[in-house]
Amino acid sequence: MISYFKKVIKLFLRINNISYFKNINNDKLLKLIKLFHPHDLGYDLIRIGKNSDGGYLVPNCLDGIKNCFSIGVDNKTSFENDLFKKGINSFLADYSQDISEVPNKFNFEKKNIKSFNSEKSLNINDWIESKRGIIHKESLIFQIDAESYEYEIISSILDSNLDQIKILIIEFHDLDYSGNRTIYQIIHSAMSKILKKFDVCHIHANNWKDTTLVNKYEFPSNLEVTFLNKKFSKCKKKIKNLPHLLDFKNVIGKPDVNLKTYWYF
Repeated sequence: MISYFKKVIKLFLRINNISYFKNINNDKLLKLIKLFHPHDLGYDLIRIGKNSDGGYLVPNCLDGIKNCFSIGVDNKTSFENDLFKKGINSFLADYSQDISEVPNKFNFEKKNIKSFNSEKSLNINDWIESKRGIIHKESLIFQIDAESYEYEIISSILDSNLDQIKILIIEFHDLDYSGNRTIYQIIHSAMSKILKKFDVCHIHANNWKDTTLVNKYEFPSNLEVTFLNKKFSKCKKKIKNLPHLLDFKNVIGKPDVNLKTYWYF
């Protein structure tokens, strides 16, 4: 009976966009939000991939990049196709995807990228190292859409491998649960690790679900974030307006998610 009422309460809160978790105070929530603030790093942004889910905005500084690692491709390879047209090879990994559905011009692993090796999983660092004969020490572009496993991947990836990444794109999941102390710490830890080596240059909320009110702040469920390695940042200026002109809805036919200004300014 208690379990039944918990489900009913969660459903009511979800329908009314009220967070189930309120363990974290507003000051800490705002500090977390500010970690995602994007900046003008001295480059125009360009769109790679289609004008819907699977396309991302990246800084126009692809020179020197010959290889991409792409985690979680589902049945969408428009991003990798566009990179291929620019002379950039892609290594793909996704256990849910059948190899017959992936164009043979890509190097595909039917594995989930995680922190360990198993029949279905491949350690992130082992995956990168297995391509060392191809990628050498050249700059990389990295795309991660791992359905919440991005936190495990970020926690596990070696600093030396992060150093080799020039452009990093991550879709962060479950941000609407940031009011929970444990989830807050997981997200905060992941961002803190990345921000030691990268600057945020763009954010975009996935509109598959509306925002959730966590205390007094609206949180998107999923947030696409583009980072640039600090070694390549030309400047760091505040961005005053979002969305970008090249932003498009992930899910066509659903209302867009417009981030409040505290997410970027």
